[in-house]
Amino acid sequence: MSHLYYTVEPGVISEALLHQCVQEQGPEGEAGRIARSEGIDFREVNTLRLDFKNILRIEHLWQFRNLRRLQLDNNIIECIDGLDQLVNLEWLDLSFNNIEDISGLNALVNLRDLSLAHNRIAKIQNLEGLTKLQTLSIAGNIIAELENVAYLRQFACLQCLVLKENPLAEDQRYPHYVIAYIPSLIYLDFRLVQEDTRLSAHAMFQEMMEELALVEREKERKSVEYTAAQQKEKTLKEAYVDGLAGMALFDAMFEEDKDAQCFRLMPEVPVLLESYATKFAVVCEELKDIGLRELQRRNEERAIYQASHEETCTANQKASVRKVQEFEEIKQKLLGSASSSPSEVVKQLEDVINGLHHDLMQLEMLLVEQIEEGAKDFERNYSEQVSTFLEHVQAHMTRLRDLENTYHETVSEKAQMILEKFIKNQLDIELPDELRVLMVDKDTLVGALNAAHDCHLLAIDNKEDSIVSRAKKDRDSLIETIQNSELKRNRQKIVEIEQYIEQQKGEEDEIDQQN
Repeated sequence: MSHLYYTVEPGVISEALLHQCVQEQGPEGEAGRIARSEGIDFREVNTLRLDFKNILRIEHLWQFRNLRRLQLDNNIIECIDGLDQLVNLEWLDLSFNNIEDISGLNALVNLRDLSLAHNRIAKIQNLEGLTKLQTLSIAGNIIAELENVAYLRQFACLQCLVLKENPLAEDQRYPHYVIAYIPSLIYLDFRLVQEDTRLSAHAMFQEMMEELALVEREKERKSVEYTAAQQKEKTLKEAYVDGLAGMALFDAMFEEDKDAQCFRLMPEVPVLLESYATKFAVVCEELKDIGLRELQRRNEERAIYQASHEETCTANQKASVRKVQEFEEIKQKLLGSASSSPSEVVKQLEDVINGLHHDLMQLEMLLVEQIEEGAKDFERNYSEQVSTFLEHVQAHMTRLRDLENTYHETVSEKAQMILEKFIKNQLDIELPDELRVLMVDKDTLVGALNAAHDCHLLAIDNKEDSIVSRAKKDRDSLIETIQNSELKRNRQKIVEIEQYIEQQKGEEDEIDQQN
């Protein structure tokens, strides 16, 4: 076993070791000599063997971004870490080490073949990110419970599983249990799963599998519902109308208003409150629908702009390519001309290069003007759409305030009437203790009513401010992003033109010096 390697000093994955291994495992002969002379780029390495190196810790592998196969077997590794950057890894061998816990592998989303055989693992876990896993070897560990197998049911691509030489393999139910729980399996412990074995496994655990299927379907249903709800909430946020569906805003207004809860105990107020809530929710739903409709209009406007921008850039790029092709044809003719002297060829070539530079810069200036005009049109249209939406917001929020004012005035009138009767002991009903506290005098009652009213108006104001500020911020951010993107594109294009022209002038100078 790998623990025997402790008799010598643990090895370290150093830069020197990595260079040595890459060189040893690289191409041989002339190809190898060329590779060594040009230097080793770890980013180009696809396969790396670090077996039998007495390695204790996995480290310094982040440079191997394109690694497909990694062999770390027969070392003394205790913890799986340092692999997060190897997202392209497809094959990993960690067998014959001292690993006790499975961890540090979820970033390897492309892993198809994993070996953790002959370690000290007691539980199969922390592999959720390995959705493409096809082969798993975890033989020769200390896995004792068959329930570990249930964890592997989630890997729909798993076809080959090796679990032998674990305590659980001694259970008489072992092969049938594994095959029943993992229907995708083709090979178990290097043996082909026969159809009769599969059928007997399903029969043996039929009741358990049916119950499990019900649980999984219910879990899938809830997952679909949750995903749909998350997507809906995301869309509402993009439309700035989150928190407006149904009674959401109304409930938020009354949630922390203790005095309003007391006023609900007054006669007739529950009916008034129900009518208020219904009308309030209708206005909120209208604004929510308007927000979603305006979001669609803004998205369509962005799509139109993007398509027009791409079309303009593509047309301009094609024109630039044609200019370069025409230049190359003229250049070849000049260089192959037998009727012109070398000095005349150089002079004509210089004129053609200068002409190309002028033409390419003119095309770029034209593109800048076209993009700027399109961006201004988009900015104007998009800003108008945002303004239209905000006008709807302000109008609907005003309606909500009017509803709140009406409710407040009505409840205030009824509360003061009850107060007068309460003071004169003319009430026909017994008031709850919570309400009697507010009926001390008119000032106490009016103060509580106004506090509740102010709380409700503040909630409406805060919602309006949130919608307006987010909409304006996103609009300004989008316009700034478009401007910065165009500025970056323009600078890159000019650099490309200047570099190409400089290259042509350099070739021209070489021709001139040769003559």
